[in-house]
Amino acid sequence: MSLILRSFRHAKNVCNNKFQFFSSSKRSILAINYRHFSNEKYEELERQKRQEWHWKGVKKGIGFMSILVISGTAYVFYVYGSQPRDPVTGELLPDEFSNYKFAPFWRVLDFIKFWKKFIAEPSREKLLPDPVKAPYHQPKYTVVLELRNVLVSPQWDYKKGHYFVKRPALDYFIDMIGYPNFELVLYTSENLMNAAPIVTQIDPQGQRINHALFRDCTKYVNGTHVKDLSRLNRDLKKVIYIDWEPAAFQLNPENVLCVPKWNGDMNDTSLVDLAELLKTIHLSDVEDVRPVLQFYSQFDNPTEEFRKRAKIVGQENQQATSTSQSITSSEEPLKKYRGSLFGARRHAV
Repeated sequence: MSLILRSFRHAKNVCNNKFQFFSSSKRSILAINYRHFSNEKYEELERQKRQEWHWKGVKKGIGFMSILVISGTAYVFYVYGSQPRDPVTGELLPDEFSNYKFAPFWRVLDFIKFWKKFIAEPSREKLLPDPVKAPYHQPKYTVVLELRNVLVSPQWDYKKGHYFVKRPALDYFIDMIGYPNFELVLYTSENLMNAAPIVTQIDPQGQRINHALFRDCTKYVNGTHVKDLSRLNRDLKKVIYIDWEPAAFQLNPENVLCVPKWNGDMNDTSLVDLAELLKTIHLSDVEDVRPVLQFYSQFDNPTEEFRKRAKIVGQENQQATSTSQSITSSEEPLKKYRGSLFGARRHAV
């Protein structure tokens, strides 16, 4: 009997322990679920608060921008849309829009067109002063050069940052074609702040480069700064423009000697050949340089083609002088063979 009672007590204790275990487990699960629910509710409230603050900021920003736009529009119409007045008497003066309906609107539109033209067109009608008169020397030909990727090339590295490198033989080139042989003009799409120090380094004495024209002297067309040679105040028959970008000389393609773009190759010698080509044009004394430029521009590398032709002419000249009397004048060979150099005899004077 006692054994049965002990077994019963043991079973009761086991049941009590299991009940206590399940009860504590249930309480812990409920506590975990409650905490999880509380965290979700807290996060939801925080998200709602952030969203409310966000929309408040958006509304304030829209309101501020609306006030700014309305105030700016009102100011523009008040200043540029009002009828002009006499500065002394203060009376209203008639203008071209006085008889128009919505005259302030047309005045503002005319003001916008003026600024658009101011930005897109060159800064002045005549980019160069009038040619000088005797006794001063005015070279017969004007050579116009792009600065970027023709004479210098932009580079960048970690130590120096952005900088420009001079093309090999640049000093020789400037000495050969600079004043007084040619009127040398730099006409670049670079702005004044970037290009002016480069021009000073190329010609520190200011004796070879006659004029420098920067971005403000270009015409802005479809995102490209185009050079307008018709505004140079020079006879286009005597203007030689050297550039590599076709979009930049779309207004005057017949005056262009299109050369390959230079990207910083320090083994390049194209400026030497280019100087010889320009010197040949100078000695040939042609009246219209445009046919010569068009002929050489059809080649991918005009200076290389000129070097080949000059070599052939030199060989022919050497053979001719071996069977005839020596030529005393240094200009006679150039005049005799310039048809071969320029691709056609019709350029002979």
